[in-house]
Amino acid sequence: MSKEKEKVIVVSDLYKEIYTNFNVSTQVENMKNLDKRELYLLLTFALDKHSDEDPVVIHNFQPFKDEVMEIYDIQDDKETTNEVLLALIEETGDKYIETDDLVDSEGNKLREPYTKQEVREAKIDILNEEK
Repeated sequence: MSKEKEKVIVVSDLYKEIYTNFNVSTQVENMKNLDKRELYLLLTFALDKHSDEDPVVIHNFQPFKDEVMEIYDIQDDKETTNEVLLALIEETGDKYIETDDLVDSEGNKLREPYTKQEVREAKIDILNEEK
């Protein structure tokens, strides 16, 4: 019995930076620089991984609420005509957009979101850099 080769989806360094800092600081301007494919991947991954009660996370989702609603529709088994979403579904899964196999440009799995303590430390570092 041969083991099926695992699909991997390589994301850009910009994607990785945005995702890593998604619950630390505003990423909206950076998100506007992603292509539609990576934007939908990022939103899907962030919806799965980040708390929807975190004010920074909510702020980062806000300008993309239409895209988020399209993702929720797919997760609720609704049909879509969005070609970017259809291509992502085909590329990553068979019914939904799967984010389990995302890797950075070096082939490393993406880290889990920062913990509350790590977010605090990252914000302190940002403040110290601004001095």
